[in-house]
Amino acid sequence: MPHLTKTVVEAAAAPKAGQTFIRDDEIKGFALRMIAAGGKSFVFEGRIKGRMRRVTIGRYPDVTVATARQKALEIRAAIGRGDDPAEARILQKHESTFGALAERYLRDYALPYKKPRSVADDKYYLAHYIPSGWQTRRLSDITRTDIEQLHSRVERDHGKYPANHAVRLLRHMFNLARDWKMLRNDNPAARIKLFKEQRRERYLTPEELVNVNEALKDEPDWRWRAYFPLALMLGTRRGELCAVRWEDIDLQQRTMRLPETKAGRPHLLPLPRAAIAILESSPSRTKSGWVFPSESSAGHIVEPAKAWQRIRKRAGVEDVRIHDLRHTLASWLVGAGYNLSLIGRALNHSQIATTERYAHLAMDPVREALERNADLMFGAKPVSERKKDDEQP
Repeated sequence: MPHLTKTVVEAAAAPKAGQTFIRDDEIKGFALRMIAAGGKSFVFEGRIKGRMRRVTIGRYPDVTVATARQKALEIRAAIGRGDDPAEARILQKHESTFGALAERYLRDYALPYKKPRSVADDKYYLAHYIPSGWQTRRLSDITRTDIEQLHSRVERDHGKYPANHAVRLLRHMFNLARDWKMLRNDNPAARIKLFKEQRRERYLTPEELVNVNEALKDEPDWRWRAYFPLALMLGTRRGELCAVRWEDIDLQQRTMRLPETKAGRPHLLPLPRAAIAILESSPSRTKSGWVFPSESSAGHIVEPAKAWQRIRKRAGVEDVRIHDLRHTLASWLVGAGYNLSLIGRALNHSQIATTERYAHLAMDPVREALERNADLMFGAKPVSERKKDDEQP
């Protein structure tokens, strides 16, 4: 018996009549079935309760050898648990596709329970990182190997964070599929090892900030000319600022109220005079309930990434995400000598540990003070030598 590979499968000749099988030498019961008409399909045969059962895994090349092999192992495990493959085959014919799962996930979970920004992220990942061919694939046909390959491809093309996020999204979706009885198999994304992510510490330098401000002057859309300076001044998360209403702003008291935040509690922000000036000149004050209105279904701007990319390119600033604007405010506050507790309140951190990531920046003024003191304590000359210096003409 040969080991079923792509080479073996493609070289296999159809019988003159009826059907014939090439059985795999590794997985007992796993075989390639060929018929006289030329069709090839993968099958698995096993005995349960004294009766031989045969399950068609899928036609070649619609199903790859690697996918068929993984499916054969799953069927063998099912037989080991006492499940009937014939019953599984009937259920498989009516099994949901990944496209159906994605549609239900967005309709029944994401839209009712997640914030608009998170829903937009999910839609983006499903459209750009998940293979389009998955739309028509049955859920049970998507294997751990498929997801591992997707994980590696996204990491190679886009980076570790998007790759890990894609796997987390799939893991959650397949868990819901099991809860909704759309999938009987184990979650194929359950034990995928994620890439180690390094925490970024990227802030705009004073020179970069000057360039960004100059680039904003050339931005044609008034919303972005207002949005990004406010994001830098206030340190808000992008979704929080996108969804601000005029009713949340008190220009007399100079405050902005963020009703929904990541910390799970409303956040009242004092507004600097520069922020007040931007808001008072906004065209949306008399036209919309939203500070940053949009034609989107949400009614307000949702995704500032494209605008930021455009502005960042004009400014000649590389590798700065929108969230790094929040880090920039924190770094400037630390550099100005404000304590971490106050900075945590400004950024609405729920835990002091979150703010402590900026603690190393607070070391700079401390280091300077200690350096000067050490020079005074140990770098100064002895009194006798200072007297000699004073006596010299």
